[in-house]
This record gives sequence, C-alpha cells and structure tokens, in this order.
Amino acid sequence: MKNNAKQITMDFIENRETIKKAVKFEDSYIYPVAANVFCTAGVKADEDKLRQCRSIIKKNAGFGSYLKGNVLPVFASKLCVSEDPEAHFEKTMDMYAILKKHFNSSEYLAMLATLLAERTTPEEAEQIASRGRRIYDLMKKDHPILTSSEDSIMAGFMAFSEKADKQLADEAEQCYLLLRKKFSDKNAVQTVSHILAIADGTSEEKVGRFCNMFDMFKNSGHKFGKSYELTSLAALSVIDADEKELVDTAVEIDSLLAEQKGYGILGHDKKTRLMHAAMLTADLYDDSTNNQAAVSASSLAIIAAQEAAMYAAITAAVIASSAANNSY
Repeated sequence: MKNNAKQITMDFIENRETIKKAVKFEDSYIYPVAANVFCTAGVKADEDKLRQCRSIIKKNAGFGSYLKGNVLPVFASKLCVSEDPEAHFEKTMDMYAILKKHFNSSEYLAMLATLLAERTTPEEAEQIASRGRRIYDLMKKDHPILTSSEDSIMAGFMAFSEKADKQLADEAEQCYLLLRKKFSDKNAVQTVSHILAIADGTSEEKVGRFCNMFDMFKNSGHKFGKSYELTSLAALSVIDADEKELVDTAVEIDSLLAEQKGYGILGHDKKTRLMHAAMLTADLYDDSTNNQAAVSASSLAIIAAQEAAMYAAITAAVIASSAANNSY
C-alpha cells in the first residue's frame, strides 16, 4: 500500500493545483474535496475541461442557484469526470428539481443532487427523495433542534439503504447516544451516527471500532479533530480492513501531506490535514462501483462519509469566514 499511498497523495496535490487554476477565487477548504473527486475516479484533473464545466454551471444553473455557490468546484469536478458534462449537468438539474419537492433549497441539497445524478434514474430519484424526507422527519423527531438542512444529504444517503426507515432511525439514535459519551460536538456526532447506521453490524460494534481507531490515531501522535473532521474517520471505520493497517496508511499519507504546499503555517491545520489523509485512505481501500453502492451497506456508508466531507468542508469554510469577520 505504500507506493499507492505516495501516488494518491501526489495525484491529490496535482489535482488541487489544477482545479485552483481552472476554478479561481473559491474557498481553500473546498479545493481539496474537489481534488478528491478525481482521486476517487482514478483520473487526473484536466484544466481546460474544468473551465468548460465551470462555464456550463455558470451559464445554466440559474440566478442564485446553490449549484453556483461553495459547491461549484466540486460540481465542476464531477462534471469533468463524467462522459458527457452537458448531459450530466442537465440530469443534476433534474435531480435538484425532484429534491426541492421534498426539501428546502440549500447547498447541502445541491450536493445530494450531484450524488443522485451519478447513481440513480429520475424514477429512482423520486423514490429516494420521498423516502429521504420520511427519514429526515424521523431525525427531526429525535433531535428537533439539532436537525437542520445539512442533515438532508444524510437522509438521502440513508434512503439508499435496504434497512427499514425505523431501523435506520433507531440505529442512528443508538450510535448517537454511545458516541456522545466520548465526543461533545453534537452536530458531528449526529452525522457520524447516520453514517454508522447505514453500515452492517450492531451499534456497539460500529461505535466501538470508530472510537478504537480514534484512540489509535491519538496514540500514534496524529490526533483526530473532534468536530466536522470525524466524518472522514467514519469513512475509515466502516471499511472491511485491518484497523491498524488503515490507521498506518492514513498516518503515512498525513506525513506526506505535511511536506506539501498548503499544509504549512499559512495553510490547513493538522486536524484538517489528517481529515484529508483519511479521505484519501478511504479512496485506496474502497473498491465499490455505482451499482454496488445501492446494495452494499459498507460501500454506501463509505460513499456517504466521503460526500459528508464535502459539507464538512463547507462548514469549515463558514467557520473560518465567521472567525475572520469577527476579528475586525
């Protein structure tokens, strides 16, 4: 895995720099997530094609569309890895229209639309959106204050699961209560609980593995953040591989990233860097395909965690912007 770890790290950095040239003036937290779209697809970012995809979005998404907001670099990257960017854009717009029948518009919903465009037909999307709303309402019932628009994307992922709605909600709540014994960030814990609910196994087993890997990182001297960063750890925890091997690979990638531009004193902090390392590690071990994702609980959970990293990046961007504004 060592050669693969170095290769994906170098590809990730190269992709990030290419995207920054093609899609300028976006938040620095978003570029790494967009770069990971290419790593997941196993292809290199193409600057010219990215510019074309950016133009497609800018010209056709409509005034004030959330697809033109923080999601844009990621959306452009997803169009870029598709066979027909214009057709994929139209399909994403159709998916977004379907979702808006059931949820309020938001950047999170826009991201869910990009996922549905990759993995479903319009007919299937109607069912996913409707079921996703039912699951969201169950989330809201358990946590009326905590649940907000950002949870719509996880409700959509959970709607892909073969588990019954109530089973998903019950497992999520069990995981949430167990996780809260160790982690204080309620929003992060709720997201992780949704990801773990999709995966196979008992709540105790899944939370136990998650917490054990958190401690393994800490003991290795690479401490995971306890906020939005935990979504990437969730992706690792549901992979069917040896825990130590996964942690060691992520630690190796983290060390490689520490030598790269953008992760120094003026770049991303250590917690964000380790989140990116975990994200890339999940890419190395996840061999799911689009068709398998709908039937494999572990694959679906990994994909959900990877997609959750997108809105984790948006959350980080919002936090950074708010901190900057408050400093004046």
